[in-house]
Amino acid sequence: MRPIFKFLISFAIFVAVCAAGLGWYIEYEVEEGLERAVAETEGLRLRYADCSVDIFDRTVVLTGVEATLPSGHHFTADEIRIQSFDQLNPLPYYTNATSSGLTIPVTSANFGAWAPPMLKMGIAEVRGKAAVDYAYSPDTATLTVRELSLDDANLGRASLSGQVDQFDLINPRLEQLIGMRIKEATLHFVNAGLMDRLVHDWAARMKASEEETVNRIATELSGLAQFADSQENGPAKNVMLGLQRFVVKPETMTVTAAPVDPVPVLYFFMGRDLMENLQLLDMRINANQDN
Repeated sequence: MRPIFKFLISFAIFVAVCAAGLGWYIEYEVEEGLERAVAETEGLRLRYADCSVDIFDRTVVLTGVEATLPSGHHFTADEIRIQSFDQLNPLPYYTNATSSGLTIPVTSANFGAWAPPMLKMGIAEVRGKAAVDYAYSPDTATLTVRELSLDDANLGRASLSGQVDQFDLINPRLEQLIGMRIKEATLHFVNAGLMDRLVHDWAARMKASEEETVNRIATELSGLAQFADSQENGPAKNVMLGLQRFVVKPETMTVTAAPVDPVPVLYFFMGRDLMENLQLLDMRINANQDN
């Protein structure tokens, strides 16, 4: 029996060496492909401390990441895990990735006009983890977002999912977004401090106490709900009452849009007011449903 055990041990060592060699080869190929993709993408800059590949589930892990996107957005991350990624198209048709130790500085490049008020509220950076999982079908020009989320322990967690069609990812142009149609969307938000900062800022602007500020906003939303009800606009009434509940007790909020027929973005620029757009999207808000 001893020769068999020796063989098994030797074979196990052989397999381990082969696996290590294969892993090294795959990592080399991945790094080479990654560097080539970055070089071919104008405006994209990427640095990372290490790249590793799990040969069994094909997960690519980048650590110590610093990136600047073609849009000018920049961030750092302790780790990015890429479960799947389309390598055949300049703009990937599908991506499934997560990041941890993510840091997004609050700058004009990252947040545009929102940067100054965020800085005023004491938000110098957004830190936490994020996930992106989407797939694009060129045959139907449909983009399906399964998850686009950002989780900051000091601010909250926002997660978006949904589907749009008549969307050209192959040759994207800004003017084409007008023809894009919204089929469905869900935004889930869990508050962890963001609303406290917002209420404090609103109170300062209104020169009132935070309690008085919340009461005023709740009263205004109640009035808007009554107006929507008088117009027999159920979705708008639901949204206003949902916002009212969330403002009074800011814990969780789920916003859904489920129109009977896909809604072109163009419709929002055709003179409709907010109430009409809410009805068009059949939008609803469910606040604090888990409490």
